[in-house]
Amino acid sequence: MTATLVPTVRTSYTLNQVIAAMVEGWFKKFGEIPRKESIGVLYAQNALETGGTVAMWNNNIGNVKYVPHAGDEGLFYMMLANVWEIVGGKKVIFQPPHPATWFRAFPTLADGIAEHMDFLRNHRYKTAWSAVDAGNPAAFAHLLKIAGYYTAPEADYVRLMNYYFAKFMKDTTYEAAVAKILSPATNGPFNPNPPAPGGIGSIFNVFGPLLGFFRPKT
Repeated sequence: MTATLVPTVRTSYTLNQVIAAMVEGWFKKFGEIPRKESIGVLYAQNALETGGTVAMWNNNIGNVKYVPHAGDEGLFYMMLANVWEIVGGKKVIFQPPHPATWFRAFPTLADGIAEHMDFLRNHRYKTAWSAVDAGNPAAFAHLLKIAGYYTAPEADYVRLMNYYFAKFMKDTTYEAAVAKILSPATNGPFNPNPPAPGGIGSIFNVFGPLLGFFRPKT
C-alpha cells in the first residue's frame, strides 16, 4: 500500500459553497453547464451521505472507501471511527485500523468533487451515471444498490434522495452558481476552494468520529 494515511478532518461547507463547487467542477470536467436536475442528484447524495457536510471528512463527498491497489502513489486516505455496515442482516460496527474504516481523503473540496464525478461515471458504479444525466434520484439510488454502493435498505436511501432532491430543486443556489460562471467579469473570479466554516485549512488537524448514516463505499 503506497497511499498516504492522513489525520481525519471535518470539512463542512455551506450550501452555496457545495453547489457552486459542483457546478464549477462539472463545467471544468465536461465543458458544459450541467442541468439543475443532474446537480440535484449529486447534491442529494452528498446531503444524504454526510448530513449536509456536517459529517463530511477530508472532502470525501460520497463516503467513498479506500481499497489498496497498485499505483496508489499520490493518493491519501483516512481512518474513521464507528463505521457501520449491514452484514448478514445485522449492523456491525468497525473501528480503526480495520480496513472497513479506510476512506479516501482529498485536500480540497474541488479535488473531492472531481474525483467523485470520475468515480461514478467511469468506474465500478458507472451504470448509475445515466440517472445523474437524467436527473432521477430514485433511479440513481436503485442502480447504486444493485452495484453494491450501500448496504442500507434501498427504500431508506430512495426516500432521503428524493427529499434532498426536492429541497434542492426549490432553491435558487444553482441558478446563482451558473450566473457566476456565465458572467465572470460581473461577479468576479470563481473560487472552487473557499475556506470551510470554522477555519478549516489543513488536513492535518484532528476531529471527532464519523457521524455519517450509511456505510463507506469502495
